[in-house]
Amino acid sequence: MNDPLAELLSSRVRAAVLTRFVAQPAAASLTELAALLGLSISSVQHECYKLEHLGVLVARREGGSRRYRLSEDSALVEPLKHLVLATRGRETLLATALRGHPGLERALLVPPGPAAGAAPTHLVVIGEVPLDQLDELLDRAAVLLDLPPDRLALAFYRLHDWQTRIAEGNTLAQRFLSAPHVVLVGDQAQ
Repeated sequence: MNDPLAELLSSRVRAAVLTRFVAQPAAASLTELAALLGLSISSVQHECYKLEHLGVLVARREGGSRRYRLSEDSALVEPLKHLVLATRGRETLLATALRGHPGLERALLVPPGPAAGAAPTHLVVIGEVPLDQLDELLDRAAVLLDLPPDRLALAFYRLHDWQTRIAEGNTLAQRFLSAPHVVLVGDQAQ
C-alpha cells in the first residue's frame, strides 16, 4: 500500500518543485522548472510524475511539452501550501516567485522601520522589467507576504538608473540600502 505522506515528504527535489508552484502558481514545463531550480530535467520529471500520480499536480500537453500546475481538485494542495509556507517562510517564497523573472536583475524587500508608523513595506525592483508586468509582481508579492495592497509599495529602477542614483548618493536609494532589508534577487553588493 502506498503512503502518500511518505511519498510527499521524501525528496528535496519534490520540495523544490512544490515550493516553486506555491510561490508562483503559473503552469511550467519541465525545461522551465529545471532551469529555474538549477536541476536536471530528469530529476524534475521524476518528481513531477510522482506529484501528478498523487494528484497534487496536473499536466496539460502544449505543443511538444507538458505544462504542470497545482491541481485545483486535490484535497492535498491547500494543506501543502500551508506546509510550504510554514517551512520556507514568506520571504523565501517571494524570492522564489521573483527568481527568473525576465529582466529582473535585483529585488529588495524593505520593511518599514520601527519608528515609521504607517509607512508601507517597499518592494524595490531593479532591472529591465516590462512596465506592464510590475503590477503583477506587486500583486503576487502582496499575496505571498500576506499584506494588504496599500501596505506594499513598489519602487522600480532600471539597472543603469539605480547605479547612477547610488553613485550620486540619492537619498531614497541610500535609505533602501541602509535600512534593514532582504535581498530577494541578486547579491548583497550594490
